[in-house]
Amino acid sequence: MIAIRGYFYDGKTSTQMPAVCRVFDTGAVQVEAAGGGGRLIALSRFDLKASPRVADSARHLYFPDGEKCESGDNRAVDEILARFARTPWTHAVHILETRKRYILFCLAALLAILFVGGRYGLPAAARFIAHQLPQSLVEKVVRQTLSALDGSVLKPTELEPEVQARLAKYFHPLIDAHPDLSLEVHFRKGGRLGANAFALPCGVIIFTDEMVVTAQRDEELLAVLAHETGHVALRHGLQRIIQGSLLSFLLLAVTGDASGTSQLFIGLPVTLTELAYSREFEREADQYALDYLKANGIPPRHFADLMHRLQGQKKREGADADGRLSNYLSTHPSTGERLKRFEE
Repeated sequence: MIAIRGYFYDGKTSTQMPAVCRVFDTGAVQVEAAGGGGRLIALSRFDLKASPRVADSARHLYFPDGEKCESGDNRAVDEILARFARTPWTHAVHILETRKRYILFCLAALLAILFVGGRYGLPAAARFIAHQLPQSLVEKVVRQTLSALDGSVLKPTELEPEVQARLAKYFHPLIDAHPDLSLEVHFRKGGRLGANAFALPCGVIIFTDEMVVTAQRDEELLAVLAHETGHVALRHGLQRIIQGSLLSFLLLAVTGDASGTSQLFIGLPVTLTELAYSREFEREADQYALDYLKANGIPPRHFADLMHRLQGQKKREGADADGRLSNYLSTHPSTGERLKRFEE
């Protein structure tokens, strides 16, 4: 028999009464007022619930009809829970809380789970979701951002109509080869974006005037278009947006702070222009462009020539010159390894 001394509450008033709760070897429970004041509760079997143990603070034993006993005798409470309770997990939690090595182990395990989940789990989930979404839904959601970009970052193009018409005609075979992607090419004055080109997940591909001026041959721009088409076809931009959303919602679930989630959607237009692709995405888009260029008899070196020219331009102007938000090399790193594939 285990006796636990403490206070009894009848569940109807806030009055506390000194009492003794006895738990017998058979599982029967009996509560008596201290000092022989009579029996308060009698149960033929153990049917109590206990509050979790937090250090050495007082615990509560809850009875089926709303009564409870409060006691600071945590050792006795742990003992009856270990012997009679159906879910002795609270005792295990207490052990974890009071053992430093267990705390360090759990912390290390949590960090490992977060790392593996962030490195592999979130990208895999984003890839799956991105390829399940219908193109019509993607167009409806993302196309609205083009208007937002036109009202903030981008300005109307200053290219001559003849230049736009020539490039549109030259790009036409590539666009016709991808009817399922709803590709559209738009020209805009980049301003702070400088010489840039980027694809929205809905299939809209934007070339800045500065990029067109930097290119010395139309084949160079076609190579960039093929690369950006690869991002659209493989849904890279959509995957990055979904991955960021999943991460924001995960942080919301953990911290309860909704500001990060709201900022994601508020800043979506600018995010799309500065979205830095991973090396894996770049390799996939490069291969997509290489396959298209080779299949159509266009020397892949044109892409490398333009990238080298942009690198030289960036060195001359200096990093973040003129307060630019980004440039093509910021969101599409042109490493030597990548360019060698186009120079072979």
